[in-house]
Amino acid sequence: MIRRSAGFKYPDLDLKQYKDTPGSHKGVTRRNLFPDAGGSFETRYFEVAPGGYTSFEQHGHEHCVVVVRGRGTVRLGEASQPVEVGDLVHVRPWEAHQFQNTGQEPFGILCVVDRDRDRPQLIDAEAASQASDR
Repeated sequence: MIRRSAGFKYPDLDLKQYKDTPGSHKGVTRRNLFPDAGGSFETRYFEVAPGGYTSFEQHGHEHCVVVVRGRGTVRLGEASQPVEVGDLVHVRPWEAHQFQNTGQEPFGILCVVDRDRDRPQLIDAEAASQASDR
């Protein structure tokens, strides 16, 4: 199977709601890249708009992230580091984390995660909304 990308839009794949908690994130979209694969993991593509950020959260499952577009920062615990295309991020179980777009173009990341996993716990929605001030 081959799926064609239209500028990282993947028109044949559903665009999913990122989170259902208002104010915990800004400008984020999500797609499951292989929804019918039936394996034990999922490969998801998240895109963060300029000035946007994911929720500041933690969960019991680990995940691996590859930056494939743009640039931004990743917050792991209380430390933030810049990331750009080609960088890899390993988020350990229960490690608080957040991604933020610091560039002028979309910030795209691939995330590989267990198909069956626990639900994320938001750390602090107010802290997430202040992420763009950092």
